[in-house]
Amino acid sequence: MMTREQYLTPNPNVPPPWVLPRRWTPPSEKDTRGARSIGFSSKGSSRTVFVVDGHVEGVESDLELSSGLWLLAQPDIVDVISQWPQVQYVDRDGVLRRFTFDFTSVHSDRSRTAHSIKPEDKVASSEVEEIHRLLQRQMSPKLASRINLVTEAKLKPQDRFNAEVIYTARRFPVPEHDAAIEKLIGDLHGTTTVGALRQASGLHGAGFRAIVRLIAARKLELVEHVRIVSQAVVRRPKGS
Repeated sequence: MMTREQYLTPNPNVPPPWVLPRRWTPPSEKDTRGARSIGFSSKGSSRTVFVVDGHVEGVESDLELSSGLWLLAQPDIVDVISQWPQVQYVDRDGVLRRFTFDFTSVHSDRSRTAHSIKPEDKVASSEVEEIHRLLQRQMSPKLASRINLVTEAKLKPQDRFNAEVIYTARRFPVPEHDAAIEKLIGDLHGTTTVGALRQASGLHGAGFRAIVRLIAARKLELVEHVRIVSQAVVRRPKGS
């Protein structure tokens, strides 16, 4: 049983200013930007949401969730919208059809890419590649200038893991912590580990989150394509 004093003892893993009072307002359904809503009554698939800049983005599978978070982790992507755009197209038989992309990513140059997310074993039966070929000729470039298909073959286990870690670390950024890590790596020559940097910062878990944010911002880089964990070796990017 934990005593009251133990319960109120500050956690060293969340040092100031992480513990400063802050108010979080949960997003509402009206904050959803997609062309269609996600139903949560399915017994055969995973349904959930994640939040992008205060907007609720719905997904219908673990693969979609991993793909959405992976897109958010890319340095040239500034926004991700789920279930958008929804477009009409004429199929090979001349029939008017409707198709909804799983995500649209907005890039730093303001261009857009529309993404479909499909398990590898359902690509053929869904005819998504054929639909994409038709849409490349029929869809307005104002909606998206590129079309992309993502399967689990394109996402390595470490990609999924790191995308979740980056999303979590970015939810409550602390600029003071990021600055402390940047100061530590200012004179870094060669390599070090995430754990060594965290320990040197004295920020405990908050230091780890700051390191993750710097990796996401490409101010640090992984020497190998591995999971962002304490044993991961990092270095300053070449030319920095």
